[in-house]
Amino acid sequence: MATRGMIPVCAGSLGEAVHLDFDERVSLIRFIRAHLDAAGLQSTPIVAGVGGLNTRETISLSKAAADAGADAGMVILPAYYAASLNTDMEQVIQYYVDICEASPIPLLLYNFPSNAGGQDMSSEVISAIMKKTASLCGVKLTCGGSMGKLIQLDALISEDPTINTTRKFPFLLLDGLIADLTPWVKCGGHGTVSGIPNFVPVASMRLWYLLNLPMATDTDRKEAKRIQGVLARADAAAVPGGIRAMKYALNKLHGYGIAPRKPLLPLKEGEGEVFMDALDEAIRLECQLTEIDSTP
Repeated sequence: MATRGMIPVCAGSLGEAVHLDFDERVSLIRFIRAHLDAAGLQSTPIVAGVGGLNTRETISLSKAAADAGADAGMVILPAYYAASLNTDMEQVIQYYVDICEASPIPLLLYNFPSNAGGQDMSSEVISAIMKKTASLCGVKLTCGGSMGKLIQLDALISEDPTINTTRKFPFLLLDGLIADLTPWVKCGGHGTVSGIPNFVPVASMRLWYLLNLPMATDTDRKEAKRIQGVLARADAAAVPGGIRAMKYALNKLHGYGIAPRKPLLPLKEGEGEVFMDALDEAIRLECQLTEIDSTP
């Protein structure tokens, strides 16, 4: 996927980060860096999930990730004391300020309530963090109301030039679902971090290309709408399936290991085939676009 222009994200929600120990997470980054370099992709950055169960652990993970070759980190809120964190949002704000200031690499805030004990950061909380630390380089929003939060955060960036002038790079507003990439880009978003490109990288990048054409034709817009619909339907099936469905599909398509880390168990064959049927349209599209892409 990196050869097609995608930036690799490792040890995220679908990378089973919470079921990897410290050394495994670091080894994963080193492995990806080595293979990117060997493929001539030395300038391709790596984003690594570095969220831990507490401030100290997250800082340690960010430092180890930097040493292993990661260029940025992504941090979801600790889930164990979610109820206590929710009683006072200053704790959440201070958590991100502390880890951002101590991390040797810039960090992305990852708002994913389903995997964070139900904690859902509001645009006001995220805005406060953005203003308090220039080491926060962006956000990934995998949450209800993400489009509204995008619009509010994009407005903040427009109204407060210091958000970008105090950072090395423009602040990134990333979606967590490829299902709504088209409206996301139209509303000021900068891209998505999704599991779907693991199955259909060519189709995903084709959609990205079409959405960023400076002078798109009616034909371009129709193609983008068609691809977006296919990927949205695949995403709708993949999200509830989670890591178990991801493992099953990657095993069927590429021969990767089918078993997630315990206590999770592999999907039963019947469940897995239902998921593969749901992906069939997207996989057929991928094959069509790959054939076109490889035609001289």
